[in-house]
Amino acid sequence: MSKEKDVLQDFLSQIGSAVRKKRKEKAMSLEKLGLEIGLTRMQVHRIEKGYNITMTTLLKLSIALGIEPNELMKFDSNFKKEDLEKLVNISKGNKAKSIE
Repeated sequence: MSKEKDVLQDFLSQIGSAVRKKRKEKAMSLEKLGLEIGLTRMQVHRIEKGYNITMTTLLKLSIALGIEPNELMKFDSNFKKEDLEKLVNISKGNKAKSIE
């Protein structure tokens, strides 16, 4: 796995961990949270394991958990600016290729 993908996976894993922590604090099951945001129990489980999500899903999660969206992204990151820039540039390159 490339270093850039490691950065993205770490970011997503930390969001997933925050979702799991907040869900458990609210004593919600995977099923209950899923029902509140229109996802299955398995989809919520995948989010908690670090699968990619949309901003819409992030907003739905924060509303269902009764928190501000930024609370799901409050964590210590060791991300280097250069690694984040590479990740953005790779994404830009992939989009340009898909348009051609």
